Amino acid sequence: MIELNNPFCNQSSHAAYASVDWGHQTNCIHFLPAGSRSEQRFEVAADPGSMNAFMAGLRERVGQGRVAILSEQSKGALVNLLLDFEFVDLFAVNPLAAARFRKSLHPSGAKSDPIDSSALLRMLFTHRDRIKPVLKGDEASRRLDALNAHRRELVEQRVAVALRLKSLLREYYPQALPMVGDELWDPISLAFLRRWPCYSKLSKSKDQTLERFYYANGSRSAKAIAKRVAALRSSSKLSSDPLLEELGALRLGNCVEQLSVLNSQIRAIAKCVKSCFGSHPEKDLFATLPGAGAAMAPRLAAAFGSDRERFEDVSKFQVYVGIAPIKVSSGTKNYTFMRGRCHKFLRQSFHEWAGLTIQFSPWAKACYELMRQRGKRVGVAKRALAFKWTRILYRCWKDRTQYDEAAYVRSLAKRGSPIIGKMKELGFIDDENNLLFT
Repeated sequence: MIELNNPFCNQSSHAAYASVDWGHQTNCIHFLPAGSRSEQRFEVAADPGSMNAFMAGLRERVGQGRVAILSEQSKGALVNLLLDFEFVDLFAVNPLAAARFRKSLHPSGAKSDPIDSSALLRMLFTHRDRIKPVLKGDEASRRLDALNAHRRELVEQRVAVALRLKSLLREYYPQALPMVGDELWDPISLAFLRRWPCYSKLSKSKDQTLERFYYANGSRSAKAIAKRVAALRSSSKLSSDPLLEELGALRLGNCVEQLSVLNSQIRAIAKCVKSCFGSHPEKDLFATLPGAGAAMAPRLAAAFGSDRERFEDVSKFQVYVGIAPIKVSSGTKNYTFMRGRCHKFLRQSFHEWAGLTIQFSPWAKACYELMRQRGKRVGVAKRALAFKWTRILYRCWKDRTQYDEAAYVRSLAKRGSPIIGKMKELGFIDDENNLLFT
């Protein structure tokens, strides 16, 4: 039975409340009509047909009212299905928070699907003001976000295959490492390994053949080519065992083909991202940001979207993207550390972008150097810089105005920020706080 009430929530806004403990085979659902103190439990098969039939029945029970539903899922099949029903207000809670709330109700550690679902329902009914709703978002931003995430997955797969390939080369063919670039997925590196998959074949090649290969594949530095050839001629065979080269070349061929396919897929996704970003309503705002190129600008645009009411204030956005730090105070001790439980890809996006702005934004460079001078580590300094950038970008996004470096430098000067002194020291601004270059 639900006996508690939360004075911070307007309970009359919904005709009913429900919670779903998702499972691969069965969903455990607890249901509580508004004004009732007796919850009902349902076991519904997890397939779309059964869930749609259950939701149709729920629609009949609540009439024109709305239903608040809580789940530990913030994405996936269940969320996709529930978001299609216009009478549902979907909420998501962090699984760790749900687990701790359940333990507060069951200190013994008892756990089952019905217990989990019942705890979620109680949590929704009594703490809804602390639980975030799941919003579908605008179509353009959702598409862009999905494409960005898919591209990142492919890039990570490519890095993983390249690391395996490098480990393989060290195992049976270390002579190839100085002959190829650091990024083994580069076309010239793949072409080299296809043509010379083992040392026995490479050692038989003439200097002129190697030189022609590099020139034909876009490497035209005579000094670099001579260095590679010299390294080859001074090397010797790793082992006299022919089986080592035979099996190594076989595995190398597989890695090379995987990298080639991933390169093609990444190029195809990059074209889709470019096309999608080109028609995004926020394109002009993000395309002009310092350091935001073809890959980064779409990631920033997808993070913000085009719904200005999505975030109450900048602090909510900073928590959403994982840039806001965690602060812990206990007695005389204070701790500040990086937020771990967050959207990792979004946090990575803003962290990477902040690092890029150091090269293109004078105040960002000065701010970074100032923090490094104060003893901050590289990662800490970049996260702190990203924290500042999110505040700036949030205001630009809210006001629908493009970022203006000179205007921001004037605001820093007006506030008497120490960043201004560092900018003068680095020669970025004159005595009147005017930018000497952009």
